[in-house]
Amino acid sequence: MVFRTRTRTLSSEGCKLFNIGNAIPTQNLPCLKSILYKLFTTDFDIKLEKSKKSFRMGTCNLYSFLSDKKKHKIPDFFNNAVINLVYLILVDGININNRQKIRHNISFYYSLAELAFKNGDHNTVFLLKAALENNAIKRLKLKPLKKQTKLLKKFEETYGTFMSCNARHLKQILKNKDVDSFLPSIVILIMHLNKTKEYAKCYESIGKFPKSLRNKHNELQNIIATYYDHYKDCKDNGIDIYLQDPHELRLLKGSGSSISTKLYELSLLVK
Repeated sequence: MVFRTRTRTLSSEGCKLFNIGNAIPTQNLPCLKSILYKLFTTDFDIKLEKSKKSFRMGTCNLYSFLSDKKKHKIPDFFNNAVINLVYLILVDGININNRQKIRHNISFYYSLAELAFKNGDHNTVFLLKAALENNAIKRLKLKPLKKQTKLLKKFEETYGTFMSCNARHLKQILKNKDVDSFLPSIVILIMHLNKTKEYAKCYESIGKFPKSLRNKHNELQNIIATYYDHYKDCKDNGIDIYLQDPHELRLLKGSGSSISTKLYELSLLVK
């Protein structure tokens, strides 16, 4: 029987961003178990499990920025992470990936999104979806696998759509009080906080007092305060993907075009 191994999953640059080591954690296993672990566990599986933990730590650390003084930085952090992920899908070191490698990377991040979903890390799911749906990736017109299409449908049924402002996820946020196991999308949380505030101002400007909107805004504010209090002492592990300035990435350096344009131009080089 021949066992096929998968190709390398993440570049060294990707491992650095995710704070993922390359060592296989088998040293504490009994000899036979260690052999079986190495035989049936691929590099893909190992990096996937480590990425799941690293991204979850990143989510928890991101909540530590929910203070009134730092909250405004979060949208920029999220955009950084999206761009960094798209870059890692397209590039390995200084080389543009071919379509086969990009397809493999996309499969990895879909698998990671599925794990994050099962693990209650909805913030990571939204981040990965944003990267996978970026124009630089979509223009390649790589046909998704059936399981990937099925997964996207599950996300839509769970969260709602962009057109509905992910209203179903908002309902989850308002209903779920377990800050340890339920990690909501921080950008959706902040978006609805800001929307309820602005809508309330509009109604008040014409002499109306939207009590339900004010109550919803206060409820969201309390939820944000709860997550901040719970995670404010988190350290920096896992948050590099958010803090890394994409302008410092090797193939995105230099002035001129916007980052989005540069990413799109990189995707035009894919063969």
